[in-house]
Amino acid sequence: MGKTIDHLLKNSGLPGPRGNLELLYSFAKSATAEEVEECMAFYDDGLHNSPEEFVVMCGIVGRCVLQRGDPKKALASVRAFAVHESWRIREAVAIGIQEIAADNTHTIIDLLERWMDGNALERRAVVAALCEPKLLKDRTVSARLLGVLGRITMDFERAERLTDGQVALRKALGYGWSVAVAASPEVGKAAFEAIALNPGKHIRWIVRENLKKRRLTGMDARWVECMLTATA
Repeated sequence: MGKTIDHLLKNSGLPGPRGNLELLYSFAKSATAEEVEECMAFYDDGLHNSPEEFVVMCGIVGRCVLQRGDPKKALASVRAFAVHESWRIREAVAIGIQEIAADNTHTIIDLLERWMDGNALERRAVVAALCEPKLLKDRTVSARLLGVLGRITMDFERAERLTDGQVALRKALGYGWSVAVAASPEVGKAAFEAIALNPGKHIRWIVRENLKKRRLTGMDARWVECMLTATA
């Protein structure tokens, strides 16, 4: 085992409540292909709150960074990890997507169309990856994301009992809308209002959760109050 991987294991922050994300980003931006694949050798279906889990996270993000010149290949190389039982492994996929999306977000959204037709955890990866303020500085990107969120949210319109994957997806939507709306308030508020009065119980939950977020009250507190009244 190389010194770099040994350093990741010893400084992972796991087991614990929070992995060492600063180390993860630092590694991913400078890792060699050999180091990334050495990280991936630690992969196991049962990874949970361990230094090994952190090392695999580093490998997933590192793969994306190394392959950023070929986004299609990068996404294909990490898609399988979006459905892992470990929430940290799933989050590493979202982080990896964000790392390659900054300069070509429209391309990434095009490629993620395939994931939107996948299972709930794959759609959750789409939401978690794209609902990131640094990716939403272009209004055309924000508009496309709002369309994506509307499409995914409406899948809950007639849902009753949720699977674990659907619960994770609903949680991501429970904050993701607020990020998208705050990034582009004019079109964002209109898109949010279009789902807000839907009677589906899970959509109502998503609406309520987003209205609790400080980024929305900071954007337009009066609008939030009106929405809370309308959806009570």
